[in-house]
Amino acid sequence: MKMMKALVSVLLAIALAGGLAPAFAGVTPEVSRVIVHARESETSVQLFNLNDYPVLVQAWVDDGAIDSVPQDAKAPIIALPPIFRMNRGEQTSLRLLNTGMPLPADRESLFWLNLYEIPATRANQAPDAQQVTVMMRTQLKVFVRPDGLREQADALPGRLEFSAHGGDRLRLDIYNPTPYHATFGKIHVKLAGVDQALPVEMLAPLSRASVVFDKLHGAPGDDVEIAFALIDDDGNPVGGERRIRVAE
Repeated sequence: MKMMKALVSVLLAIALAGGLAPAFAGVTPEVSRVIVHARESETSVQLFNLNDYPVLVQAWVDDGAIDSVPQDAKAPIIALPPIFRMNRGEQTSLRLLNTGMPLPADRESLFWLNLYEIPATRANQAPDAQQVTVMMRTQLKVFVRPDGLREQADALPGRLEFSAHGGDRLRLDIYNPTPYHATFGKIHVKLAGVDQALPVEMLAPLSRASVVFDKLHGAPGDDVEIAFALIDDDGNPVGGERRIRVAE
């Protein structure tokens, strides 16, 4: 699933007997991101266990720190139930409760839903058998969106501002003037017949970022063609284009 981060934690043992658990996240959300409106007391996320074995799942919401643990999590959203079992092929609903913690009112805030997946131990495993157990942690974006924002989220692709600066390497500056996070795929830039594509980190509301294209060289006034894609609320790519000139 796009734009989701998976952390694999391997508990080391010597596999004298038994097999390896598959190294992919089998507990899969139905969405790639969750939008929580500040006025709502709760929302829910459907989860599916695509594994052919049961798993124990621990769920919590935090600020995205990769070393975060549930007891230290800081977020206005509480996941319920925090620990639950899913049988093979099972579907379940995870509740996300909004505690109403004060957040900025002029922009959305970003948090992360964590799903920590632990495979069940086989009942017929020999008592003295050792195996490698692979546990998966999947992180899913949770956007808490305040009421009364001055523009709609679908206006984001057209509101981004770009400027180009030449020299030995082209620097592209991007400004996000909206109250929404801009989640990019790659951005393609063409200058003097040369095309280069690079990834861009998610751009927070009312913030700036710069991307350096080492294969592109431009002089002031040169035409720059930009093509990009953003991920919308439904997890679908929405394209955008710009034609600008290298700054003087």
